Amino acid sequence: MRLGTSSLVVAAFVGPGTVLTCAAAGVEFGYALGWVLLFATAATFVLQSFTANTGILARQGLGAALRHTLQARWARTVAFGLVVLGLWVGTAAFETGNLIGAAAGVTALLEDRIPRRAVLLLVAAAAAAILLLDLRRIAQLFTALVIAMSGLFVAGMLLAPVDWAAAARGLVTPTVPEGGLVTVVALLGTTIVTYNLFLHPSAAKAYWADTPDRTAAWRGELRGMALFLPIGGLVSFAILAAGATLTGQEAAAGDVAAFAVLLEPVAGPVARYCFGLGLLAAGITSAMTAPLAAAAGIREIFGWPDDTTDARYRLVWASVLGTGLVFALGDWSPLAAIIAAQAANGLLLPLIAGFMLYLSLRQEVVYLPRWYYGVGALVVLICGGLGGRTLWWVWGQVAG
Repeated sequence: MRLGTSSLVVAAFVGPGTVLTCAAAGVEFGYALGWVLLFATAATFVLQSFTANTGILARQGLGAALRHTLQARWARTVAFGLVVLGLWVGTAAFETGNLIGAAAGVTALLEDRIPRRAVLLLVAAAAAAILLLDLRRIAQLFTALVIAMSGLFVAGMLLAPVDWAAAARGLVTPTVPEGGLVTVVALLGTTIVTYNLFLHPSAAKAYWADTPDRTAAWRGELRGMALFLPIGGLVSFAILAAGATLTGQEAAAGDVAAFAVLLEPVAGPVARYCFGLGLLAAGITSAMTAPLAAAAGIREIFGWPDDTTDARYRLVWASVLGTGLVFALGDWSPLAAIIAAQAANGLLLPLIAGFMLYLSLRQEVVYLPRWYYGVGALVVLICGGLGGRTLWWVWGQVAG
């Protein structure tokens, strides 16, 4: 049974940034913000179901849909500029964190027995080699990696002394602890990833291209989403729950490698290795999805051939991977690029989510229930609030 491309979505949002954010949330607020991850996972399902709708039923990725829909020159210029900035600059900046996170997983396992630069080069080389494969093979590999990563993080949670009653309350009781609003926004932002809105429809369109029955293909993609997206949410919660067992140890919240090491006294050495290996898997998978998303979106925006062997397509993902590697090797801070990318994404997320909802309403192959469009509209509004909060953060960084 074919399960589609949603494993790429999970691989994209469960990266080193998610590990750090969820661990920090657990360390600082215990289990209280578990409900945010439950909501964010459901919201991701809703948004990505609309992207699957666009890619499979309308046979268009979001970049191509923008190009075909926006006729006014000024609208195209603004939209294309935001997309290129949000995708290329954003993914290149985040790629630095993905590579450093993968290296941190190795550090947690081997304690600097292998030089950090050698690890970074190996991870980047592995990502480049995999990105040269056919999309269906990439999806199959991601499926295996996501399942392995999930097993490792969940095993780490089960080994830790989790307060299951408190964890259950945190999942079903929406509360925002004092000082927790920024963390709530961070948890939402690390799960509802803007570039997944470009990656998913493009990948789904290519994956199901040989299936003439679009409705059957779309339902197959939804089956895969119903399996993999909850797994992604479970991984995020497992990291938060493990972090909650370290409440009071502030050092754990600031470094992903330190988190795996500090888990050892409360959960044993096996838990440390589970989280170290899980972090390595998260870093590698995210190091592949970020360049893939940039290449897919930019290819569609400019109308390049729908061919993964096209030199321009490969140049885009290679430039994202190479830029991230240069920053990681040089220990340079990509803060300026991240601020620019976050500003673009703060504008891009609600606009793209709303545009995707509009495209879904226009397609005539499968009609969704009205209430589902209402849920989609609610998620778009929340994305607007998330985008506004991101822009406020950007203003604070610039003004400060």
